[in-house]
Amino acid sequence: MKPDPNLVTSSRLLAQQDALHTSELILDKAEELIALKGVFGFHLKDIAEPLGIRVQAIYKHFHNRDDVLIAVSRRFIDLLSQQFDLDMDLSLRPRIEQSLRAFVDFNIQHPAYVRLALIDFATPEGGMEYVKLAAGGPFKDNFTSGPLSPMHKRLRRTLNEGARTGEFRRCDPLQFYRVVYSTTLMQLVFPEDSLLFPNRNARGVAKVKRNLIDVAMRYLNPGS
Repeated sequence: MKPDPNLVTSSRLLAQQDALHTSELILDKAEELIALKGVFGFHLKDIAEPLGIRVQAIYKHFHNRDDVLIAVSRRFIDLLSQQFDLDMDLSLRPRIEQSLRAFVDFNIQHPAYVRLALIDFATPEGGMEYVKLAAGGPFKDNFTSGPLSPMHKRLRRTLNEGARTGEFRRCDPLQFYRVVYSTTLMQLVFPEDSLLFPNRNARGVAKVKRNLIDVAMRYLNPGS
């Protein structure tokens, strides 16, 4: 008796869904551990034990620990690409300020991504560059092509509009992004990184946002 093709297909779909669910749980736990212990502060067994699985089960989804970190970095790239989704109904300054607040929230809500980014910045050509691999090539390429190019295109459009109207000085959008990203990261990790932990202080978060807006707007000031 031949098996019912509908049942076979249904079984395969369920197996695929279970595999996807397990894979996502592994990445969720990896993110949590990166946030708490850093990129190099945990082992695969630290992921497996809380999930009630063996380390060997992780190898069904990922080749090794680095593969897990690259997959987490792909999540990072996907969410980062959605940043600076500017509200074009707002005037220029409120538009930028709103996006800067959202950028701070994004980084604070995903502390693992902050730590992964800092590892990549610290190991050019010298180690495993997780975010760079997830982005599919050098960071600079993403300003014109690649998964992050839509984000940079949105930001560039608003900055160019501000330069045309005289509200902003004419500047290199890449340079502005460098200022924004470096200011955000440094405020979150130096001189201490308490804002990356769940019991973060709301006043501290608000201060980071104010400081970032102040730095960014000073940079865009036509008189600067």
